[in-house]
Amino acid sequence: MSSSNSPTQAKALSDVMVGVRTGDTQREAKGRRDLAEAKIAAYIERNLAVAPPLTNQQIHRLTALLRTSGGAK
Repeated sequence: MSSSNSPTQAKALSDVMVGVRTGDTQREAKGRRDLAEAKIAAYIERNLAVAPPLTNQQIHRLTALLRTSGGAK
């Protein structure tokens, strides 16, 4: 389920720390976004691994939640 383009938590955390240390606010911000993505993806993967299969309706509700959360437009 993981995408090869998805950031790892370690890489994202490294980017945050390097950005903070060097004063690179863009790198820090990107690292923080990537870290959030990596944590959310790991949480979803862990829970889907132990959950019964979701119905199409449940998948659509969860997709809608992701699309409207966190300020995404």
